[in-house]
Amino acid sequence: MPGGWSGQSSQYRAYNGTIPLMLNNWDTGFTGSSVNTTLRTSIYVGDTCYDSVQKSITTSLSTGAVGKQVELWVPAYQILPVMQEDYSNNHKKVITYNDYYQFSLKGVPAGDTFNHLVSNGIANLKACLIVPMLNRLNNNVNVFDDGLPQSFAHISQFNIMVGGTNVLHQDSRYGYQQFNNEFFNEFGINGNQSPGIGSGLIDFKSWVKKPYYYVNCSRIPLDQQNSYRSLQIKGTNSSNLTMDYYVFAIYEKNFNLDIISGLITKVDL
Repeated sequence: MPGGWSGQSSQYRAYNGTIPLMLNNWDTGFTGSSVNTTLRTSIYVGDTCYDSVQKSITTSLSTGAVGKQVELWVPAYQILPVMQEDYSNNHKKVITYNDYYQFSLKGVPAGDTFNHLVSNGIANLKACLIVPMLNRLNNNVNVFDDGLPQSFAHISQFNIMVGGTNVLHQDSRYGYQQFNNEFFNEFGINGNQSPGIGSGLIDFKSWVKKPYYYVNCSRIPLDQQNSYRSLQIKGTNSSNLTMDYYVFAIYEKNFNLDIISGLITKVDL
């Protein structure tokens, strides 16, 4: 170890992958024991190491054809003083994203009516997606199944109940127009309202042949969204085959992120 050094670390990985590297806590030292006066860092990537000190520390540096295929990119950024002050004062951010639970209702015979309690309680429920699939009893109908919903597996008298209340105004035969109304403003840029940058890969013919049932469940007062509410689906299997219904309950999660220290804290409901 070179004289005057308080500590050193050597990490080596032969092929593939990414090794994230973060240097933090500059003032008080990485061990928290003393103040740093000098910090030396060296990174070796590929088949050539240009740092003589690192060569003396890590004696197992390897070379070869594989090493010539990788590169080291080190972007460096300098923040303006005004921007740095704003960055330091607003370093805590709330990250919000969607996650989902997956449930299933299997073996619904042709023409039968179902009323199924999916979950007793889900908080921050945003939407519900139902994908009708062919039951295993009918696997011999189409051996080249494409993994999409079963052809013409429509549901009549369909509705979703959240907390015991109907989400849709009334039980109905859910069609493409209803699907479009529910899904249209969900994930598109500017709510899919800007001409030329709209999104949507499911057109009328695609939906009629391979239907999805999507319902927005977030149209309630904000003070009720954080409460745990039951999820229930009901309808009638209008197809001629026994069906399985896969239910994806989409809910919102969030956490606090300190972008300086990297500390993550949970946001309580």
